[in-house]
Amino acid sequence: MLPSESRQFRPERRARRRTNRADLELLESRALLAFSTLGFSLPDLQITGTAGPVAAWGGTLDVTATIVNRGTSTITNPIAQAPGSASTADTPAQQVTVLITPHRNSLRGAVTLGTFQAPTIPQNNLEQVTEEFTLPSRPHGFPARSGRTFYVRLVANSNNQIVVASTSNNLSPPIPVTLVSQALPALQAVDLEVPSRLQPGDTIAPTISVANLGTAPSGPVQVALVASTTRSFTVGSSIVALYNIANIPAASQTPTGGTLASVGQNLTPPSSVVTFTGPAVTLPTSPATYFLGVVVDPFGKVAQLSPSSGRLSSIVTVGPPIPGLPPAGVVSTASTNLFPLPASGTLIGVLSTSSTSSSTGSSTSSTTIVNS
Repeated sequence: MLPSESRQFRPERRARRRTNRADLELLESRALLAFSTLGFSLPDLQITGTAGPVAAWGGTLDVTATIVNRGTSTITNPIAQAPGSASTADTPAQQVTVLITPHRNSLRGAVTLGTFQAPTIPQNNLEQVTEEFTLPSRPHGFPARSGRTFYVRLVANSNNQIVVASTSNNLSPPIPVTLVSQALPALQAVDLEVPSRLQPGDTIAPTISVANLGTAPSGPVQVALVASTTRSFTVGSSIVALYNIANIPAASQTPTGGTLASVGQNLTPPSSVVTFTGPAVTLPTSPATYFLGVVVDPFGKVAQLSPSSGRLSSIVTVGPPIPGLPPAGVVSTASTNLFPLPASGTLIGVLSTSSTSSSTGSSTSSTTIVNS
């Protein structure tokens, strides 16, 4: 065969070889079992956390740590076969250190806020712990400007007293906290629940929610339900009702964030929000149209981070009167009788009664229809 002929048929031979070639069998992957060289399983800790969104130097800050033990028995271990029994992957009580740092992705210049003991965590389980810490005076390296964001970091097994499979998850992601100048409350009405259509003279039982967005508890504070011809609390405004609240915890005492701790907080209102329903009150009968809103601390008795703006919050419009329809609303107290008993205690419907004569021995029955 000439060399030119050999080159001519070479691509065909290559194609034929590729077409007829059998694919190699892929080997099944094998994942190594997660046990140590010591011959038994170890715990593996992962920590995340949340903290109050605001705080002040010298004030308090609540921090919630979520500690997960990802370790599990992966080899024959007679003492870990029954559910709930002891395992070498269980972790005993451990020390958690709480730090605050001016840098999001670095512990450079970090200051220790304190430590606490986390409880025993069985294998493949988690625990949540909330602790309160007092912040020091502003440390060196932390900017003095109010409103700066600093970061809280949590360190699990910080004294290395527990042997774990890996230490890569022992440091939590950064938790942002805004530092303000003073430890003071910041009160704000966040909700007013009343009937959707109000007219002058209606009787209502309002439900009001007040939040403390500051860095210190409020202490005793008054909340006013105000009627006004403008959206401000000024001369000519009328206080319809005045309520007293003993205390509203600060936002710094309510850890919030995106970890497991926030799941429960979505279902349960945070402690920094107080909701109450006031007794029935009657709205003013004039003018024909006005505004109804909430004013927290109407007489300025509570020192706050920012002074009151003098404006109504959660405003609703009252009026104008509906022609031919008298004022309405709550006119009696709620019934405490269990269903199906009405407020009067007498069932509504058809009642059957029977009686027997002692002289004749005969029985008679009667039916009574009760309308109310």
